[in-house]
Amino acid sequence: MNIEQLGNIIDRYLNGTATESEKALVEQWLRERPEDDQPLTPPYRDAVQDMLWQSFTARTNWQPKPKHIFPISRKWLAYAAAIAILVACAMWLRPATPYTPAFQTIAALPGSHKKVTLPDSSVAHLFPGATLTIPEDYNTKDRRITLSGRGFFEVKPDASHPFRVASGKMVTHVLGTSFEMTATDSFHASVTVRSGKVGVHYDGRPLAELTPGKRLRFSAQHNDFTIDDVNAALLCEWWNNGMVFNQATLGEVTRALSDWYNVPVVITNTKWIAEPVTIRIHRQSCSEAIALLSETLGFQYKKENNSIIIY
Repeated sequence: MNIEQLGNIIDRYLNGTATESEKALVEQWLRERPEDDQPLTPPYRDAVQDMLWQSFTARTNWQPKPKHIFPISRKWLAYAAAIAILVACAMWLRPATPYTPAFQTIAALPGSHKKVTLPDSSVAHLFPGATLTIPEDYNTKDRRITLSGRGFFEVKPDASHPFRVASGKMVTHVLGTSFEMTATDSFHASVTVRSGKVGVHYDGRPLAELTPGKRLRFSAQHNDFTIDDVNAALLCEWWNNGMVFNQATLGEVTRALSDWYNVPVVITNTKWIAEPVTIRIHRQSCSEAIALLSETLGFQYKKENNSIIIY
């Protein structure tokens, strides 16, 4: 029996829910104590009883039933004190519950991007459909946040508090820079650097350090990544420049369009999903954007209810 099990038995003994075998176990331990059976005087008995109730309820969260007076001998006092000590030891020796800080989650709804100013004055731009989780101890030892979806970060320099963004198994480490991170599913992730330097890790494995104008794209399916040169200023500032795609797959593009316009876009012909495309969508409606993609790649599409079907 470990100390946690012992503590649980004592808790049940005190609140009257222990089994007969558990009662016997505790009482056997108590019987081994050579104590005096002489009764206590009534005033001392009442004072000790009140003291024990307070001790028990403080340690066990047990709310006693209406007061029940019964004779207390010095032997019972010793028993009660022994149980109180056992409870205290059991609670003290039980493994502490790991501290998990509270957190705040901020979401950009589909069809609407969101600008978020972090507690250290860094700024996050969330693509429609993205969520950002900020722990309450942010900027205490470091600046850790979690991203789901696509986000661009303008990080305030602070060498004593590294800035880290986790998105799935992808983690970026920076001090002061501006970069975009995207992980719209569990298979693909990317990091694009506009300024400064960004270290990228995946599942604890260092991948690369990226400088301005570099983009890393990771494929979990192949457990591999590529790095290419891009126009980061154009790619990253979609809230000003519109959505720019540089050799992105049609699947990536349609997911972005679905979130940006809040219109479901579905590809039923799988041959188009991985088709690469370079295009800029700026101030067009969703229908106009799909028509432009159709002219560029040659796929057919139709509208069904509120959705667009590519086939």
